[in-house]
Amino acid sequence: MSSIDLTPVSFSSLEDCAAGSDSLLALCRDFFDGRLAHATLLTGENGVGKKTFARLLAQALLCSGEMPEGKKPCGQCRDCKRFLAHTHPDAFFPVPAPREKSIKIEALREMIDALSHHSLEGGKRVIVIENAERMTPQAQNCLLKTLEEASAGTYFLLTADAEAALLPTIRSRCRVIRMQPWAPERVEKALLKRGIAPDRAHSLSLYCEGSLGRALQMQEDESYWAARDLVRRSFLSVRNTADIAAASALLKDQKDQADRLLDILEQQIRALLQCILSGAAFPADDFSAFWQNASAHSLRFILESILLSRRHRASNVGWAALAEGLMQTISEEASKWQV
Repeated sequence: MSSIDLTPVSFSSLEDCAAGSDSLLALCRDFFDGRLAHATLLTGENGVGKKTFARLLAQALLCSGEMPEGKKPCGQCRDCKRFLAHTHPDAFFPVPAPREKSIKIEALREMIDALSHHSLEGGKRVIVIENAERMTPQAQNCLLKTLEEASAGTYFLLTADAEAALLPTIRSRCRVIRMQPWAPERVEKALLKRGIAPDRAHSLSLYCEGSLGRALQMQEDESYWAARDLVRRSFLSVRNTADIAAASALLKDQKDQADRLLDILEQQIRALLQCILSGAAFPADDFSAFWQNASAHSLRFILESILLSRRHRASNVGWAALAEGLMQTISEEASKWQV
């Protein structure tokens, strides 16, 4: 099987990772009580922590360290170290072959052969299939047979962004945990633990739409911050119609990243709307000082205008005309809350 990065994540335990999620905490209790289902499917949007939790649970299942209840995996025992080094003989990670996108039946053969024999360590065996929806129909049918015949002490942990892409027979044999987007304060806390500056962590928690994974990608992507700065200096700097010409000039040569700019604009407006609706603190910057006076109605109208702009773009409306139309809408709405 291909190699996979199992670099330790910055959670001290399963329960630390599950904090804030009733369904994951219930799964943790079943694990510590010895009642974990033999097959678990974690679903939800990309970046909500499915892979992180599945890997921690797999490590905890194999962990042989002496830890207080609720504190596994220890990360220090021989089994934890081998798991993290991807050398544990009873941990299996079927993945696509190099240069392949699908998980084919061949990727499961090593696992199937190993499961036909006793555990090499005489204990539990764990199979983690990330992005399980990438399995071909043949691979899924093969897995189904293996799920039905698995012996005690064998655990299957599957993750999927698109649950419906899995065969109903696979889903019916798994305990399905549907993971929800994280609350902004939970994302912010996790980012702070990773050493990200408070102001940046707060901003990311508002703009990542409940996805810690997306927040971390945004943090490391300098092109994202450059595009976000452009959105703020253009679309979000418009206060009245007199501002449109200068703002439009900034976008004149940005046709190639039009979709990304619209994505970021929508992201920013949604975050502002969420702050207004929830009473959460706005990011500490000059940009937000103006927009925090906006009404929820105005922000919703701007979001609808962004959606309409996407449709116009799909109909080959020119980027310059589309951008100016959006700015006109923003200026008209901004006039309603300016003193």
